[in-house]
Amino acid sequence: MSTLQIGKRLAQLRNELAAPGESAWSQARLADETGLTPNQIARLEQAGAGSIETFTRLLNFYYRHGYSLSWLLLPDNTMVSKVAIAETSKSLEATTVLSMFDRLRQVVGKELDELSVQVVS
Repeated sequence: MSTLQIGKRLAQLRNELAAPGESAWSQARLADETGLTPNQIARLEQAGAGSIETFTRLLNFYYRHGYSLSWLLLPDNTMVSKVAIAETSKSLEATTVLSMFDRLRQVVGKELDELSVQVVS
């Protein structure tokens, strides 16, 4: 994975931080929010260069804002969501799927029972 590619992805995420109707975030605003300097942000985004401390601080910022670090770091991220899915969301989704499956099982079971009664008659 190229550091330049990571830098481009970091810039892409920064551009997505703005709320609808809000201007795109500048490197200066991101620096203010993260406690970094605009120069540190620019070096990471444009050259993929900087210290590990700077990089991890920025990664933590994006992680706290709901972005997937896998999307950011994997060389081929085409099958990875840019937005991180919280563990609680995963369990809620699993619960929903299991509930739907249980309802389907009940309906199919009832129909099978009715068919077996018709076949026996």
